[in-house]
Amino acid sequence: MSQGVAYLGPSGTFTHQAVLALRPGAAAAPVASQAEALDAVGAGTASYAVLPIDNSVNGVVVPTLDALLERPALSIVDSVVLPISFDAFTRDPSIEPQVVVSHPHGLAQCRAWIESRGLATRESSSTAAACRDLGPGEIGIGPAICGSLYALHTVQAAVEDNAAAYTQFALVAASTLPHVSAAGDGDDGLLVTILPDANVPGILRRLLEVLERRGINMTNLVTRPVPATPGLFVFLLFLSGSFSADDVASMRQEWAALGATARAVGRISPLAELAERR
Repeated sequence: MSQGVAYLGPSGTFTHQAVLALRPGAAAAPVASQAEALDAVGAGTASYAVLPIDNSVNGVVVPTLDALLERPALSIVDSVVLPISFDAFTRDPSIEPQVVVSHPHGLAQCRAWIESRGLATRESSSTAAACRDLGPGEIGIGPAICGSLYALHTVQAAVEDNAAAYTQFALVAASTLPHVSAAGDGDDGLLVTILPDANVPGILRRLLEVLERRGINMTNLVTRPVPATPGLFVFLLFLSGSFSADDVASMRQEWAALGATARAVGRISPLAELAERR
């Protein structure tokens, strides 16, 4: 029986909006971190977790990737991309604002608007938390939903520098399956991790040749350190295309022959492709 969806809170975040898009009508529970959301799925207290994974302006969301790397029993089963637009709010419009508060990504995506007003900035754990906890003389930058949710005055709508910004959100479930069909139907994309046994010259080139021989396009490559082994890195490959279970098994065998362990984290279309479909 479904236990609902855990998501990166508080209420009113863009991740909250992604929950409504991916699992409309499901009970949604905000949590404080990516790890907490995924642990709820692992413990069975939530059927799914929804987390931000990639942003067209600031790139991948590293805490989400790191949390997924640490939990191999969980997989990405679906994703959605949302346009990211920020409104500016204040709690008391009669007080002259001195500082703008938001998540670092929100501040970065509204830099021109902030600098044109000569305002200082302060980072918050999330855009929604910035709006929820606004103090005197502060402007919060967050999703439009925060205005009504936290009874705020809208200073200005759509203050982002780039009107074409998008964030991709992953739906994560408890499964070790690669979440690809037997026939590889559809253009789902795939996120794969590869951990070499050793850091040796040319290892990344040889690993990527497996993709080149198959004509597979890699849209992004992220490296993350292996905490227990200094100097060793795990590679996260964002792949475009349609993949069958046999395709994944074959690639894993080739990577194993090269001295690397591969894992299909789940199906996730490249951010640019999802944005184009909107």
